[in-house]
Amino acid sequence: KPRSVLDSYSPEMAAKIEQLIAENKFDLIIASQIGSAGYGSLFQNIPAIFEEAEMGIYYEQLGQANSVKSRLRYKLTLAKQERYLRDVLQYFDACTVVSQPEQALVKTAVPHYPNVEIIPNCMNLADYEQIRVEKRPNSLIFTGSFTYHVNHEAMVWYLREVNGLVQAQIPDVHLSITGDHANMPLPPASNITLTGFVDDIRSLIASSCISLVPIFMGGGTRLKILEAMALRTAVVATSKGAEGLDVVDGKHLLLADTPQEFAQAVLRLLHDPDLYKQIADSGYQLIKQKYDWPSVTPQFLNLVERTAEVGKV
Repeated sequence: KPRSVLDSYSPEMAAKIEQLIAENKFDLIIASQIGSAGYGSLFQNIPAIFEEAEMGIYYEQLGQANSVKSRLRYKLTLAKQERYLRDVLQYFDACTVVSQPEQALVKTAVPHYPNVEIIPNCMNLADYEQIRVEKRPNSLIFTGSFTYHVNHEAMVWYLREVNGLVQAQIPDVHLSITGDHANMPLPPASNITLTGFVDDIRSLIASSCISLVPIFMGGGTRLKILEAMALRTAVVATSKGAEGLDVVDGKHLLLADTPQEFAQAVLRLLHDPDLYKQIADSGYQLIKQKYDWPSVTPQFLNLVERTAEVGKV
């Protein structure tokens, strides 16, 4: 088993699951993410869904390895994860992923598994619609804890490669970085605020002109993009940062993968109010149509009902 699975396995949790199954009749079990799925062998043929399988991060670690030793290490990690996924899925009647790229990777790892369904990350738009605050001029925001190394690497890249290009054109541009910064070092830069943990981040995002997503690694989809769009804050992201979302560059957000392109995208939005409004409004409409709970929940409930029926046959 992968080290991450071994480290998170709880004998107490396993005993509790066995007790609950012995004392109750369940129509369905939903195991969320790989840690919970590890208890699948205890489910005693009760219909089950493995929610949110993810393989993308392991392929990317291998692809970005820069030495023979690290490539060997990540190749072994990927092989372990694929083998473990094949073993675990035998206990589940269906598996969900958050995007089409993740679906393709799971099907590659387990080619004969028949039921890998896309249930995208979503949000309750009603929780965001009451947030109404003024935009702070020339304000940027990055949301994400540095305890996840992908977020730290994103800000190191932005501050080292992009920030100076933006400040050369707009000297008073200001960037807020939220979340646990874990005492991780950043390149020197002016007009940066490390907010730390924020009780309600929605107002801070809503008051920012642009949400930055300079992500180059990681799987799944970026809730930080959905959240910004729900608050009508325009987004500039890398192609990887927006991967898995049904977005169109230049309509719902601006995509940029080099320092010069990223800086130019930020400057375009700050200099062009009409473009800004179009991007912010289109992003909001995308959330309303495709990523709001009322739009996505019926897909998941349909899967739940179909899977539960397996136990009645």
